[in-house]
Amino acid sequence: MAINPLLAPIMTPSPLRVAEQAVGSTASLYVGDLEKSVTEGQLYSIFCQVAPVVSLRVCRDIAGRSLGYGYVNFHSREDANRALEYLNFTPINGNSIRVMFSNRDPTLRRNGMANVFIKNLEVNIDNKGLNEMFSSFGTILSCKVATYLNGQSKGYGFVQFTNEKSAMDAINGLNGTVANGKQIFVSLFIRRQERQNIQVGMFTNVYIKNFPKEFTDDNLRQEFAPFGEITSVLVMRDADGSSRCFGFVNYKRSECAIEAIKNLNGKMVNDLIMYVGRAQKKEERQAELKAKFERERNEKFKQFEGLNLYLKNLDDSIGDVHLRNLFENFGEIGSCKVMVDSHGRSKGYGFVSFKTVESVQKAINEMNGKMFGRKPLYICVAQRKEERRAILKMVHPIFNQDVTYMNGAATAVMVPLRLSTSIVAHGFTQTDITVPSPYIANNNNALASVDAEKQHEILGEKLYSLVEQVEPEFAAKVTGMLLELEKIEVLHLIESASDLRVKISQAIEALQQRKVEEVGDAADLASALSSSNASHDTTDLDCAPSSSSELASAPLSSNA
Repeated sequence: MAINPLLAPIMTPSPLRVAEQAVGSTASLYVGDLEKSVTEGQLYSIFCQVAPVVSLRVCRDIAGRSLGYGYVNFHSREDANRALEYLNFTPINGNSIRVMFSNRDPTLRRNGMANVFIKNLEVNIDNKGLNEMFSSFGTILSCKVATYLNGQSKGYGFVQFTNEKSAMDAINGLNGTVANGKQIFVSLFIRRQERQNIQVGMFTNVYIKNFPKEFTDDNLRQEFAPFGEITSVLVMRDADGSSRCFGFVNYKRSECAIEAIKNLNGKMVNDLIMYVGRAQKKEERQAELKAKFERERNEKFKQFEGLNLYLKNLDDSIGDVHLRNLFENFGEIGSCKVMVDSHGRSKGYGFVSFKTVESVQKAINEMNGKMFGRKPLYICVAQRKEERRAILKMVHPIFNQDVTYMNGAATAVMVPLRLSTSIVAHGFTQTDITVPSPYIANNNNALASVDAEKQHEILGEKLYSLVEQVEPEFAAKVTGMLLELEKIEVLHLIESASDLRVKISQAIEALQQRKVEEVGDAADLASALSSSNASHDTTDLDCAPSSSSELASAPLSSNA
């Protein structure tokens, strides 16, 4: 994507540009809600009609895609103010832009000072309408109605003033008033975390479920009225009007809601046990259920801690019954399970739970490393994923990263999994090994006594030394690719020099093919990078974009 200078003759000489940087954000405007196709040329043609433009920029990502906002720099505060007054909410390519002064201090937007929240807005009220509604109370820094992706209003918005007095005046003047036929609610904006903390201790909305199907709003109100003044009652219904047997009751005071929950939760109504609790958002409810499930899982795991065996490398022919027969001689079995996929095929691992620790130890000592079918059985005491990761991180700092090996050293380094996976897809294929040799069987038994990560490291060190003798230049990458094969095939390659050479040749071919593709990708990326001559911000914050003093020196440009 090429970039051509726009109206180069009017660009200010550098000495003047340096002097203008002193005014900073006082002569710089932030332009938000830009449609993705808007270019610098379009912005310039609009803003230069109001006042002389020093420079402007539409912020883009590294691929050249618009981030939906930009900056326009002027010679003076007066010029910028005139552009703000005339061009705020001007439609460009179907989107009404939001224009405001660029603010170099991010603390103003982060602390939420003088920020007003408005809800229950009529859907036809847009940014401009909201701005007109609140502009009489003071200078507005930012004004925005929240919308869906299709541009339809979500029914709420935000207005940020320059000072707290203006915000309080707006709240006192507009809260509870009717706008376009709907009564609006206006208050100071409270951050989500702070709102959640307030809601847990101070709530008025009560959720009720499992009440009789014939219950109406009036029945629900009658049931809950003894505990305090009720502002609203709602029984949720299907499209055909039939009750869904749950609803909400909202009290005027929090104490009434708490008292209703204490007295009515668990009450029997027409042979149904009614549930009454604090109304929660979906996210909060899911978080609580997740925490509850985690607690129950931990308690269950503690009950069987040290008694549950994890088995890996199970032959495909081994099912639940066969597995129980293999281990029942070591002691009483509580449960036995081979894990299967959605088609009923074995995943190659399972669990056996014993009643005593002695049985567990005996099973590990006698069965670990034994060959069943074509695979050596790997057995260890079952651990939760979190515990296993914590232990492995202490033993191997490189845990959870794909492993290859540096020249002349046996230390592991990170190689992206997607690289080796894509290379396999380019022709680096696995071969079938029908009969494991004695070397493989013996080494499989030895490897079975250590954990999976240690096995990977041992095989990698051995394989690297052999690959380095054949292909020293690409030994690290080839080793990482070969380690993606099945363990039994890796052992075969360590033993068979001829088969190893074949695999190395396949790997080198795949690497070369991948390199050709990456050169093409790199050329495309270099072209995209050369099309942008300024660093691009990556976050569009409503009220206070980044400093414009640096933007003042950005050349005026346009996409070809």
